[in-house]
Amino acid sequence: MFNKTIPVFLLFLLFSVLNIYSQTGDDKVVNDYSYKFTFRMPAGWDTKDMKETTDKDGISYSFENKDKTMAIMLLAFKLNSVKNIDDFIYNLEKDISLNIPPKSGEYSDQDFGKYDMKSAYYKDNKFDENIYYFRTKLPDAPNNYVYMVRFITESKNYNADVEKIIKEISATFVPSTE
Repeated sequence: MFNKTIPVFLLFLLFSVLNIYSQTGDDKVVNDYSYKFTFRMPAGWDTKDMKETTDKDGISYSFENKDKTMAIMLLAFKLNSVKNIDDFIYNLEKDISLNIPPKSGEYSDQDFGKYDMKSAYYKDNKFDENIYYFRTKLPDAPNNYVYMVRFITESKNYNADVEKIIKEISATFVPSTE
């Protein structure tokens, strides 16, 4: 009898620990059905603002981590056709209201089939930024989308740990193309 209760107790303990872990996981999932994207942020991030255009063809989100050392700006646009990603990037980089610092280095890119992504590192004397640009590529769809996911960090706070967080969050961004 003693031998049977130990495995049952261990199973109970294991499930209890797993249940507590899942309940304390405060990951925030942003899932926007209108602009067809989703991504996950770890605990410690707050939504600061969300604004949609009057025509319902663009939306912006802003998030900030609780210690205020990093912010995320997300822009999403709904289009009637597939957008050239280089044109999209050019227009955003030149948009004076976004105040994007100069690009440092080359773009990296990745093709996921129904959507693709380009990213770059930007830096000036005040901010280090990692910006990811996405676009859907569905020529027969009624709408396609373009996105900018911008990670903004004061230069004094930018380090390897921040880079790791940026890579983890950006890896969860997925345009839901269907």
